[in-house]
Amino acid sequence: MSAVPYLLEFLNDNKIDIICLSEHWLRKSQFHFLNSIDKQNYLVFGKCADEHCPEKYSYSARGGVAIMVSKTLSPYVTELVIDSNRICGIELKLPNLPSIFFLSIYLPAITQPNEAFVNELEYLMDTYKSYSNHGTVYILGDFNCKIGGPRYSFTQDRRSQLLESLLIDNNSISLHVQDFAKGPVCTFQSYEDGPKTGIDHIVTNNENTRDIYNVFVPDESIFNVSDHKPIACTLLIEQCRADSDNLYESVMADKVSWTKALEMNSVNDYSFAVSQFLWSVQMPSLPATKEDIELYYKTIIVAVQKADKETLPHKQFVKHIKPYWTKVVDLSHKTMLNKRSLWILNGKVHDRSDQFFADYKHAKRTFRNEMDKAYNEHIMNIANRMEESIDNDQRYVWSVLKSRRKQKTFCRELNLNGITHTNESEICEAWADHFESIFQFDSKLTNSANINLVKHEVNKIRQTQKEIKAPINPFEFEEISNICKSLCNNKSTGLDNVSYEHIKYGGKTLQKHLCNLFNLIIQTRYTPLDWKTSVIIPLFKGGNKNKTDPNSYRGISLTSCIAKIFEKSLYPRFDSLHIKFPHQSQMAYQKELSSIHASFNLQEPIRHYIERNSDVIVVLLDSTKAFDTVWHDALLYKLHKYGVTGDLWLLIDEIYSDMRSSVLFNGRLSRWFELKRGVRQGGVLSALLYLVYINDLLCDIEDSKLGCVLLDISVSSSVQADDIALLSTTEKGMQQLINICQTYSEKWAFKFSPTKSNVLRYSKKNKNVTSNLTLYNDIIPLVTSAKHVGILLNCKFRSMDQTLNACRVLRSTALSVLNSGIHPSILNPLTCSKIILQICYSKALYGCELWNNLTQTELTMLERSHRFVCKIIQGLPKRTRSDKCTSLLGWFSVESIINRCKLLFFGRLCRLKSSALPKRIMISRLMEFKHKCVPEQLGFIPDIYKAAEKYNITDYIVNFANTGSFPSKKNFGQLL
Repeated sequence: MSAVPYLLEFLNDNKIDIICLSEHWLRKSQFHFLNSIDKQNYLVFGKCADEHCPEKYSYSARGGVAIMVSKTLSPYVTELVIDSNRICGIELKLPNLPSIFFLSIYLPAITQPNEAFVNELEYLMDTYKSYSNHGTVYILGDFNCKIGGPRYSFTQDRRSQLLESLLIDNNSISLHVQDFAKGPVCTFQSYEDGPKTGIDHIVTNNENTRDIYNVFVPDESIFNVSDHKPIACTLLIEQCRADSDNLYESVMADKVSWTKALEMNSVNDYSFAVSQFLWSVQMPSLPATKEDIELYYKTIIVAVQKADKETLPHKQFVKHIKPYWTKVVDLSHKTMLNKRSLWILNGKVHDRSDQFFADYKHAKRTFRNEMDKAYNEHIMNIANRMEESIDNDQRYVWSVLKSRRKQKTFCRELNLNGITHTNESEICEAWADHFESIFQFDSKLTNSANINLVKHEVNKIRQTQKEIKAPINPFEFEEISNICKSLCNNKSTGLDNVSYEHIKYGGKTLQKHLCNLFNLIIQTRYTPLDWKTSVIIPLFKGGNKNKTDPNSYRGISLTSCIAKIFEKSLYPRFDSLHIKFPHQSQMAYQKELSSIHASFNLQEPIRHYIERNSDVIVVLLDSTKAFDTVWHDALLYKLHKYGVTGDLWLLIDEIYSDMRSSVLFNGRLSRWFELKRGVRQGGVLSALLYLVYINDLLCDIEDSKLGCVLLDISVSSSVQADDIALLSTTEKGMQQLINICQTYSEKWAFKFSPTKSNVLRYSKKNKNVTSNLTLYNDIIPLVTSAKHVGILLNCKFRSMDQTLNACRVLRSTALSVLNSGIHPSILNPLTCSKIILQICYSKALYGCELWNNLTQTELTMLERSHRFVCKIIQGLPKRTRSDKCTSLLGWFSVESIINRCKLLFFGRLCRLKSSALPKRIMISRLMEFKHKCVPEQLGFIPDIYKAAEKYNITDYIVNFANTGSFPSKKNFGQLL
């Protein structure tokens, strides 16, 4: 760690693309430090000493290797799977070239048993041979063993004899001991005045030397306080650095450090500067033209950008100025430089008896110790600040965790329409082709007569709305000001790099001009062209998906923040929508409702029918790219039908005309293309508009009188945005419901996916079931379990799979958080526990509100995972008594955590408005339970009553059943 300044200088001076590092005691909880060395230019892959047991409080065994890769090569790099904490590797697959493999190693030192060295060396050579069959292999690192060559001879020991024989068998050599290399041969100087030795090497096959030049070991450096010298070489391979042309510099520009701006009070200077730049700017006179609005908007943006540049601090990565480069470190560094200068002036004698050499070595050792001490203090300061912030302001905690997050996946090749693209510019344009095909209106999804009819109706509506006078209520300054004050921080910006913080801290003058601009827009029904442009960034969805398939990526759009503010202010103007909007079965984007409610609406009716020995068929429909395939003309038609008229309708028409986008891939911007369908991603109105688009389908399903009914409640569908679940007791009825959905999709030009949709058949009878349900003439797959809104459903009510998944997620996420530095050796275990509770348990126990009838085996499995997490948080041995490990943290059992979630969800159901579908279903099920309508009731209500009995709070359930009253959220939460 103390050699970081030298490492950065070496990387910068020599333009290194790949560097292999050995760190003798590298732990998982400290690995994030390597990512911070030069985060802007390098990605890091590596293995740690405690790779297989990161939860241990202390760990003395040596190990730890890493590879830093330049981000210019990152799209072409894949990490190799190697089962050793002393070897890590990457594959470099450049376009149209064979693979090159780099193995970074750290073999056992001479102080360790020879058997350990032999085992690691044999495993290394097996790995070397294996990858040599697939391409060129280079081994780089600390061999802890000498290798001879034309420039280096020595008396061989057992280690060097074994290694030499293996290298001869594989026709391999060490590069820096060959005649064509330059600089010192010995790369290591021990602490105890031992001899200098050459134990660090770059090893490869002798035939590869034709592709290698400029092999060198640098001379002594003032910055290098390590006992090892680096070895560098240049490989002659095809140039693959990205061209500077077409790189999107705006998005890559330095971001404002708003935390520093607030601490330094720079926001006041910024607000004053914005006011000064806008002081003499006049709002265009009415009636304003399109050119007037464009100029006025541009003036506001330029004022914000100029004030930003002149007054605000920016996030910049300064390589040699690290937080731990303190005054003491700087002083010891200067002392070392002075002592080194004196040593050089007096003959540069390498002898401990020489006073100048001894003074230099002592100063060098002091500098290294001070550097290590300063770094440890820096880490402790971060830990202390996290402990102080966890209960007051958690933003700092999450910012630290975010900075240590796993590096994102890069797309190094893309397969589109059977053609594989490997060149960066080709991949970028292929992404543009892919997204253009998504946002291009597909006339095959509906018939031409219907297209013409809808277009005719929309044109007629457009003409009618222009003739009537129905203006939008103007915006008041206070309204815009309140919206600006409530804006979230740290959100992505659009092309103009103007963030929410720029507006929030811009002052009243800026907000006044925004209010004027917004009023001009609603009066002229014209929006700036910049608001219609967006930049799409493809993000990998994760998991085991094919990284070359464009469908494995999700497009995220960057749009103007000011456009989003305008949509926020426009949103309340939609309050007069149709009385049947949103449909009662729609749970998405509504206050106090969530995906858990959608699953509740599905699961409770199923159990109602199963209790009465009736079969239930459930079909989970998958809508293909639902939000991206909304037909604009159809949306405008439906908006008018739902009561959006006059200038508001014309403004939406304007917003959704002439939209265009480009793809940002690896710093490169693709060609621009039109967006002819789909709602604006990231737009505040987008969710509302999609719900309008799909709402008639839900009405059609209800009006058909088909599907399941719970007492007097229609429960034929449960919907979360585009996730539609259909329920019916008969196959004929279900096919009719599917036909309604199919007809609706064909009329309004979108599509469900038959292969990704699923059929679940619930029955108390143990019989072989089949399904002949079809969608677009394709059979929908019949399955025994499937996910609905992220919650696993099983037609046999078996919950083992969900329990296994919860245990797996809990363990893996806890270890992942631990590896990011949230470790008991660094942080107070109580602080670790608070962070892990919020991150890991909310993820692992998602949907636990609806878990019921868990077996004792499942509870035991969950408790074991729970205790495992408790122990690793505190750094306790695995055999520590279970009651001790939980009580030390003040944690309850995992069953108690689940019961608390269930009771809180019951409280949320009770406090919903009486017309809400989840509350109506819950009350119906509660009445069935109260009056014992069936011998054995299943599902949520009996489970919640059992949990309430355990904590002696059944009176609240009984009181609600009798009177309909329930404690407030605050009071009930405190009670629990």
